[in-house]
Amino acid sequence: MGSLSFVSGNRSVGLNQFHLEWCPKYRKPILRNDSVHRLIEESLIRTAKTYKIIIHSLHIGADHIHMFVSLPFNMSVSKAFQLFKGRAAKKLFETFPSFRKIFKKGHFWSPGKFCRSISNVKAQTIRNYIENHQFKELKHSIQEAKAEAEQMRLSSFF
Repeated sequence: MGSLSFVSGNRSVGLNQFHLEWCPKYRKPILRNDSVHRLIEESLIRTAKTYKIIIHSLHIGADHIHMFVSLPFNMSVSKAFQLFKGRAAKKLFETFPSFRKIFKKGHFWSPGKFCRSISNVKAQTIRNYIENHQFKELKHSIQEAKAEAEQMRLSSFF
């Protein structure tokens, strides 16, 4: 499915797309380990399939994760974070019991997170940013969206 195609749900039509980002507790670069990287990727993909979340792009860095997703209309962004972070952490602690010594309070992920609706920014820009870390292009697109919103606000006075 293209990222710009509207989705029809039960009594709803539209896009429910988000750029999500989160990191491990203390921003430890633990995700660079191949086994950890693979396990997290598999967990995220499995979670998405189970809960009918569409992953458009996924990047797992050494100390953070970026995802561009479409959520079902009946799912909140908070619920998506809870599912992705919770299921991945559970699998990690089961597979690598020694992580309990590193993350003593039993929390693998930092409680913080970032999310942005894709509505004001071109979907392809978010995809490029996640896949290529093109921050400059994302910033430019955000500035364009702000300028357009300002123009629309000013034109309503005439």
